[in-house]
Amino acid sequence: MSGCFDGGGVGEAEGAQDSDSTDDSGTSTGGVPTIPATSNSQERIWYSSGEIVDSYWNDGQDVSPGYSRCLEYGPTYDSSTGAYLGEECKETGYPGDLSDWNASSCIQNGGVLSAGTNLNILTGSAYSPVCRINVKSINTSAGEALLLYQMSGISMSTTCGGVVAGTITQIGGHYGGEEYAIASGSAMNCVHEIYVHQNYATSNSDYINNQNIWSLVYALQDTVVV
Repeated sequence: MSGCFDGGGVGEAEGAQDSDSTDDSGTSTGGVPTIPATSNSQERIWYSSGEIVDSYWNDGQDVSPGYSRCLEYGPTYDSSTGAYLGEECKETGYPGDLSDWNASSCIQNGGVLSAGTNLNILTGSAYSPVCRINVKSINTSAGEALLLYQMSGISMSTTCGGVVAGTITQIGGHYGGEEYAIASGSAMNCVHEIYVHQNYATSNSDYINNQNIWSLVYALQDTVVV
């Protein structure tokens, strides 16, 4: 019967070749799986976040360097009627620890006080605290790597299983470098806290109302946990 296909028909060798050809998806048209011709790199979705925040925090005291300040406020009552009159200073002095600062304005913005590195403008010898405000949280599961492509005005702390796994404050350094930074803990369930730091300033300073913009661009990459 092979003579019936002479004159334009498909020969046996060519027909066998066609049966093993692959389509664009990399799957054999004859039903035999083959290695995909396309790249196996995962397509990433980039996410971006950011907002305007205050650059400084204040506890309401207008004081000058070298002068003591109120360390503790408390309620005052009328001695005759017992009526509440308001809050007044119960103790004055130089602040020595975080409890000597009124953290209410920091707490109202969702922040907490932490030890600072700026020289205390009040005494010139101690350090005033900073207000740390968490502005965003990113949760990742085991097998997800968090890739940071751009970050400005923020830092990030990663916690996995209740243990701090690492902190990232910048990407690439001052002279460039890696395209992105990889957060720690991609083999575990982790929480990545994005936060800003507000330095202390007196309420009558020229820059107390200054603001800053924080921004973040990131992506999630699937990994194989081994």
